[in-house]
Amino acid sequence: MLEQQHISEELSGTERFYRMSDLANIPERPARIHQYKSGINKGRARVIGERRASKGLIGVSEKTLWEWVRKGEFPQPIKLSSTITVWRATDIAGWMKSKEMEAKS
Repeated sequence: MLEQQHISEELSGTERFYRMSDLANIPERPARIHQYKSGINKGRARVIGERRASKGLIGVSEKTLWEWVRKGEFPQPIKLSSTITVWRATDIAGWMKSKEMEAKS
């Protein structure tokens, strides 16, 4: 499936990118209330919504992926800004092919 995407991207001249949330498993997080302890909002409460668990393309945790990047066992990411990090889909497809992996879904 990734190879078909890669071929169509080459033909159309567009490049696809993956974010960490696309690659890593994201654990479930229940809703909660955060109470500010200092600053301009001291004493105020903020509701932080729940987050459903999701299964990533690679099927491992974010921590594991960053460890692999640090060790050179996973493709290097591209920093688009201070808060946005992405990987080229072609790099991920090549890495998965070298590991003889299929996309987890």
